[in-house]
Amino acid sequence: MVPPALLESILPGRTAPRVAPLPPARRSGLNPRVNVREIASRLAAAEDWTGALGTERREWRLVARTPDFDAWLIAWPSGGKVELHDHGNSTGAVSVISGALVEAVPSRDDMGRLSLVRHELQAGATLGFGAGHVHDVTNESAHRALSLHVYSPALTSMTFYEVAGEKLMVREVAWSDDGSGEFDNSLRTRSIEAQRGGVAAASR
Repeated sequence: MVPPALLESILPGRTAPRVAPLPPARRSGLNPRVNVREIASRLAAAEDWTGALGTERREWRLVARTPDFDAWLIAWPSGGKVELHDHGNSTGAVSVISGALVEAVPSRDDMGRLSLVRHELQAGATLGFGAGHVHDVTNESAHRALSLHVYSPALTSMTFYEVAGEKLMVREVAWSDDGSGEFDNSLRTRSIEAQRGGVAAASR
């Protein structure tokens, strides 16, 4: 965890205990004053994880928790990937500290055909996204990567998807009511009919 004094110096007025239960305010909805992209960029510049680049599997750890957001470090081995997913009602940001990551986002072309649009994120890049954003993230390089992720309010659910023909299908919904990063899974199969940004998607 980021020491409270350091967190205060980086993000004045947002300090919190090193270990705390999920505050009720974070369950209730978005705080429009929280700029997750700015928070991710500033925390990433001050964060490190000794030994993270020696990992053989994707690993994560909580580094900051306040009433408005959580921040996580994620270590990515070569080939490490998280499948198509969203982040429930949380907005989010990803800041790449070292290495490179590739984000793939479902998108429809002018003919209505569904495909995944790829964006490469090099070290120093920060990507922000709104609630309901669906993507997958992969370390396609031969080298390990380290990234910092911020979610507001706390990340308490993730819905995983798969592409089936021209539809995006819900494959699995995972919940973590306490914001610990440990999720319970429940399998669901339903077609996503709601349109968001021209892509068939659904809230989780």
